[in-house]
Amino acid sequence: MMPFLFSIDLAVPSHWRNVELVRTSVQNCFVAVFADVEGCNAIAMVTGELVENAIKYGHWTGDAKSFRLQVKGHVGSVTVEVENPIDPANPRTDELRGCLGSIEVFPNAEAAYQAKLLEIAGRPSTFSGGLGLVRCAYEGNSKLRVEAIENHAIRVIAEMTF
Repeated sequence: MMPFLFSIDLAVPSHWRNVELVRTSVQNCFVAVFADVEGCNAIAMVTGELVENAIKYGHWTGDAKSFRLQVKGHVGSVTVEVENPIDPANPRTDELRGCLGSIEVFPNAEAAYQAKLLEIAGRPSTFSGGLGLVRCAYEGNSKLRVEAIENHAIRVIAEMTF
């Protein structure tokens, strides 16, 4: 028997209402196929966080009104990719790489998550963001990376294993 492979590849309009719609749709899709409800919830959470970041930080001018979502893999391994346009004058890729790099300085994702929560609790008015990505690393058991791609776009990738 061939290994079970799956793929979702969508162009998603950059509207806030789509965050929950996409997260719920991904969750329901995987719950219908896989018995591991906890794993399905993790995939949906990571998808939701990356979709929210795409909408929040995307550069939505001109023809750029949607972003690309891909969820693919096979039993035991899932990759979630979100690709969105960025402002060529302020691409924020270094900031994003710095956030992902800050996760790596901790012994594990749980320690990074706890540190981010303490940062927020200690200085809520100066919180610089990144909680969603740290949450993906910890609760979603994800390895995160970012790629700058041509035509002023960025791709954030979360690789999950179960």
